Amino acid sequence: MPKPFLVEHALELAIGVIVLGAVLSIVSLMEFTFQNTPLGNWADWTIVVGLIAFLVGLYLLASFLRLAASFDQHMKTESRAEFKRDLDEVEYLAWRLPSRYERRLSKKKEDLGIK
Repeated sequence: MPKPFLVEHALELAIGVIVLGAVLSIVSLMEFTFQNTPLGNWADWTIVVGLIAFLVGLYLLASFLRLAASFDQHMKTESRAEFKRDLDEVEYLAWRLPSRYERRLSKKKEDLGIK
């Protein structure tokens, strides 16, 4: 069964939400500065929505990068015993990350002779 879209494209979505939030915030700030943009009375709301989207995007990006860094740290080990001891955690991380991480895990298990 394929992974959900939000898991498979987590990095791209996080960056997209950050960009969307930044654009909304910049356009709203331009409205406050120049008062010539077509937002009208919506500038107050768009800056709030833009800042919230920017913060949510930062959280999603940080969460993804934390999981990926933890996975990479576990994959660096060359010790079969140490890798086998942490296998449950590594499998959980691979499950939470896009499918390319599961492929890397399968290759590492094959290289170390673990089923």
